Amino acid sequence: MTASDEDTALAVEVLPGQAGDAPRLVPMLDRTLDRVTVDEFVGDKGFDGDAQRHACVARDVSPVIPGRKNRVDPWPLDEEAYRERNRVERLFAKLKQFRRVATRYEKLKVTFLGFIHLALGFVRLRRIGSVNTA
Repeated sequence: MTASDEDTALAVEVLPGQAGDAPRLVPMLDRTLDRVTVDEFVGDKGFDGDAQRHACVARDVSPVIPGRKNRVDPWPLDEEAYRERNRVERLFAKLKQFRRVATRYEKLKVTFLGFIHLALGFVRLRRIGSVNTA
């Protein structure tokens, strides 16, 4: 999932549990860039690879990814920008409040993806509702 903050998902994809996220970075980044302008990609150490970093740079997106401890030639890390990663983690936490999404009752990918979109819609509506009542 790509997200701009704790209430707004930009692109969502469902992968099998054993599949890694890093190989899907380029397609997800392209889907996101079709909709909005992105300045930074903030990811965890699982995205630390030269291919992923160069893909970001080729699209004029600054990769904010901490290097793995065994990385020979580490890239610089913007610590302040990396702290913003918790906003995306909060979106995952909000999604897990929906039991049907957290436990994945659905066997079909398309059905599960539909429930994710529905839950993300509710998360977005909660934000809009709290802004209007303040």
